[in-house]
Amino acid sequence: MMSNDQTSAIEVRGLTRVYRPGRRGEPVRANDDLTFTVTRGEVFGLLGPNGAGKTTLVSQLLGLVRPTSGSIRVEGVDVVSDPEAVKAMTGFLPQTGLSMRLVEVRRALHYTGRLRGQTEPEARRQTAELIEELGLGPVADRYVDQLSGGMTRMVNFGMALMGRTRVLILDEPTNELDPRNRRLIWDMVGRRSASDGTTVVLVTHNVLEAEQAVHRVGVMRGGRIVALGTPGELKGSLAGKVRMELLVKDGESLRQAELDRLGDVGTVTSGGRPGSYLVHSDPESMPEMVKAVTGDLGMTRLDDFRLSRPTLEDVYLSMDTGAGVPAPPPPAAVPEAPPPAARPRRSAGERVRRTLVDFKYLWLEQMLEVRTTWTWSLLFGLLMPVAMVFGLARIGNGLDDPASLLYIVSGAAVFSLATEGIATLAQRIGVIKTDGMMVYYASLPIGKVSFVAALVLSRLLLIMPGLVTPIIAADLMYDTNYVISPWLLVVLPLSCLALSAIGLAIGTLIASMDLIVVVTNLLIFVLLLASPVLIPPESLPAPLRVLGYLLPPTYAADALRHTLDGTLGATFALDLAALAALTVIGLAGATRWIRWRLA
Repeated sequence: MMSNDQTSAIEVRGLTRVYRPGRRGEPVRANDDLTFTVTRGEVFGLLGPNGAGKTTLVSQLLGLVRPTSGSIRVEGVDVVSDPEAVKAMTGFLPQTGLSMRLVEVRRALHYTGRLRGQTEPEARRQTAELIEELGLGPVADRYVDQLSGGMTRMVNFGMALMGRTRVLILDEPTNELDPRNRRLIWDMVGRRSASDGTTVVLVTHNVLEAEQAVHRVGVMRGGRIVALGTPGELKGSLAGKVRMELLVKDGESLRQAELDRLGDVGTVTSGGRPGSYLVHSDPESMPEMVKAVTGDLGMTRLDDFRLSRPTLEDVYLSMDTGAGVPAPPPPAAVPEAPPPAARPRRSAGERVRRTLVDFKYLWLEQMLEVRTTWTWSLLFGLLMPVAMVFGLARIGNGLDDPASLLYIVSGAAVFSLATEGIATLAQRIGVIKTDGMMVYYASLPIGKVSFVAALVLSRLLLIMPGLVTPIIAADLMYDTNYVISPWLLVVLPLSCLALSAIGLAIGTLIASMDLIVVVTNLLIFVLLLASPVLIPPESLPAPLRVLGYLLPPTYAADALRHTLDGTLGATFALDLAALAALTVIGLAGATRWIRWRLA
């Protein structure tokens, strides 16, 4: 049952979204003048074939895609002007997997609750409730990515429920689930609608399951809603019809003559699998339809056939083919709603507290993901700079003079830093985008600053050893006796941040994962080896020297050299200032370029 409170939870009016694929492509209307409302506590099903505009509509409901025209309000909040408020009250389960794949199930639920604004006791309490309700107890302390596809989907569904949001948007929630768990999901959706007044927007292709779960259905085709009503109302369009389902042996297709014969007594459409056909006819034609099947087709052609009343799937299929069901009348004019009351602004202290909480749990997530590879990353960060110090000092007749060693040590440190800070971080962002996790992060009520800071700072523990190792290795191999200045505590973290910011910017700017790999390798193995990092500036052609001074590695290596030989003058101060400026520019650019809105 729906909640007795009949206030509209979602109001969509004249919603249109026009895309232009490429510079010369013809405009495409992903949504075309959609107008409908969803009542608070209602389970609203959204059906339609691929390309019907469902995904675009869901993205607009979450504030991830701006409409070309029209408006959307969720619980009275304008989605375009205040998307963060809408995200705070909306749980989302996308079709793609969520983040937190390399953390334990218990932590994935708990961290999601905290990111959705729950207090620590609230998050822990709901985590325990969902583990019991979803039957996740036996796997609660296992990594999410170690679970089967079905169990991972159950965990993701639980993550969407964390925060006890007022609105739930579920995209194919029962994908990969067995019949028992599918039933469990629908029961949980029904309970939250009936008991908590949660409004649910359900996107699915499973029409038969949706018929049992939804209160109303909107069928989309070509960016428009072509039918809207309760399952009973939609099935009324086929009232008085008899439905026969045929299943041809071995999944074969009916011959044209057989299709023509069945077409004489009813309307024939393809079913949902190979060899499946649906025939709808008037009751008085039923004897003739049975004769056509048993006599003309012959029982040897069929695996099965059955008679029943029309289902919602029949309505959906007839609409999808454009046959059998008349187009719905245009929606009634909806009076313009008054503007929503302004949301009270949070105090500066509350905003800072919220940012720090977001950062804490995003950072913990990233650190727990890093732990799965930290041994190999740490080993690489230790051995690679040691190998460089050992090998480069023995090129030709030997480069173990103090000046050469200083360049080798600083270059090896920065080379290690570039590999971990630039390449690894850029590729991490690429994976987040490629795997669809960026959509999930964007749907959470978190700030981009917290997200960027968590990504960068989670890599510092892996990067720092590679900066210190060549200094120690040079002292042990060549008795360099470098000055260990307190300024190292400034130079090393600042160098890490500057190069990590570059990696983050590359990962956010470039869409293709393959191109990210090419660009980062080019930057590391070409620019670093042809810039004032391992090579003195006076030994480089002027163009390469100028190019080198546009990049943070040059200033990081120079600052490290000044720190180790104790020449802390104006040039050293300039290096620190350049690193600080490039860090700010890189992080600010990455924060701006990360697309919290998809379009």
